Amino acid sequence: MKTLRHQAYRAIKDKIIFLQIKPGESLFDIELAKELGMGRTPVREALLMLENEKLVEPKNKLGYMVRKLSREEAYDYFAIRQVIEDFAIPLIMKGLTDNITTELEHNIERVKGYAEGSDFHNVIRYETEFHEILYRAANSKVFMEVISGLVDKFQWLRAIGLSAPGGVQQSLGEHMKILAAYKTGDISEIRKVTEVHIQDARDKFASMEQIMF
Repeated sequence: MKTLRHQAYRAIKDKIIFLQIKPGESLFDIELAKELGMGRTPVREALLMLENEKLVEPKNKLGYMVRKLSREEAYDYFAIRQVIEDFAIPLIMKGLTDNITTELEHNIERVKGYAEGSDFHNVIRYETEFHEILYRAANSKVFMEVISGLVDKFQWLRAIGLSAPGGVQQSLGEHMKILAAYKTGDISEIRKVTEVHIQDARDKFASMEQIMF
């Protein structure tokens, strides 16, 4: 059973990652405690956990604010993601099954439906799930250990990029190309379309930089 601290941590973290609370916006424990229906102590503990993860930072001793990533930080995350995913591609190809392919197809259909319904929260959720399905297919405990500390940051950056004009449709189209490349088994093509996908995500982030940061 999750403690109140961890419940608060997950709830606040989701608000940040899904852009319900945007970079630069303030967070006050008394307001969050009221919203979450709990005392201020677990909320304060949750905010300290999020500070350790570099998602929030103290603001004039009056609360916290959601961190504003510098361009250099964001671009480093995209570069790291490129290296990690490039490493994983042969492992994913080896572990790919018909069931996983079907799961990816269903994921794409879900995203299409949520995009048509303008359900941005679930678009982010299932766009992220697409990559998580591929990560699991790698069947590598070490890979999952490495990626586990980064997936939330990747999802945060993904949400910012998807919020750019045309971001959802572009990403969805690239997911379809990635899946098609995996179906052919052409690793060089998989690497190519994956690299384009990450570069385009970085460009979409950059286009939102002045608005959000």
